[in-house]
Amino acid sequence: MKCSECHTENPVNNSFCRECGTALLSVCSKCGVELQVGDKFCGKCGQKVYEEKIEEATQIATEGERKQVTVLFSDLSGYTAMSEKLDPEEVKEITRLIFDDVSKIVAKYDGFIEKYAGDAVMALFGANQSHEDDPVRAGKAAKEIHDSVQTHSLQYEPKIGRRILSI
Repeated sequence: MKCSECHTENPVNNSFCRECGTALLSVCSKCGVELQVGDKFCGKCGQKVYEEKIEEATQIATEGERKQVTVLFSDLSGYTAMSEKLDPEEVKEITRLIFDDVSKIVAKYDGFIEKYAGDAVMALFGANQSHEDDPVRAGKAAKEIHDSVQTHSLQYEPKIGRRILSI
């Protein structure tokens, strides 16, 4: 599978690019269905894929407009322990479930995912469409991401032997 960011060829079973860490599988921000690399629209609901939003934001930035942008970083604490104790397919599924939720939460507050890197995500608020309260939106999204990860953690903590946290 070819990475949409750096164009490195990756094994079919990889979830993240072995060169740059970008998520190889993405989900529709509207309906949550799994998308394939290169999809421009969701096959289920017709929603534009977030990569196009990234291109639009880049285009806006290169046109010389200055904007205040709020950046949200979220990293999973406990990911290494989870990777050591669980089967790689289980780790992939848990990570996908968490990142699906993160994607939906960020979209709910008019942000977008700029990049997935391993067990971390970077989201931007105010790049595509500015709001006076973009920092507040990012804060609310962060709180919901913490709550979502905590919910997933409760389910998998007995198997992993420690909590998964969003930091």
